[in-house]
Amino acid sequence: MPYASAMRKIAHLAPSALFTLALAAGCKDETPPNEPGEFGDPCLVGEPDDSPNGCRSGHYCNAGYCVEDCVAPSDCEPLDGWERTCAAGICQILCNAEKQCPQTLNTPLACENAGQYCEGGG
Repeated sequence: MPYASAMRKIAHLAPSALFTLALAAGCKDETPPNEPGEFGDPCLVGEPDDSPNGCRSGHYCNAGYCVEDCVAPSDCEPLDGWERTCAAGICQILCNAEKQCPQTLNTPLACENAGQYCEGGG
């Protein structure tokens, strides 16, 4: 028994509709937007303030991660268990006695500068 003309149209449209739904459900862009970094976020040295690979205004890209601008150590955001200082106008995280750095920021850090300061890329 042949299909009625309306059934033929549905038979042709159903696979196309299902394919479109499958693509829409499975192909969502889940990549977060690349926005300027806050303290502890990774950055590219030399990028301008408020650029996608740079840091937000009031921060500076130092050795691969965003740090705060400062005039005194009190301008630096506290980091539980770690000493911070203001050197050359930017906040620095000091390495501990074992030459370790915090690993709780959005950037891995390593003790550099003759064991003085923590730098990104650790």
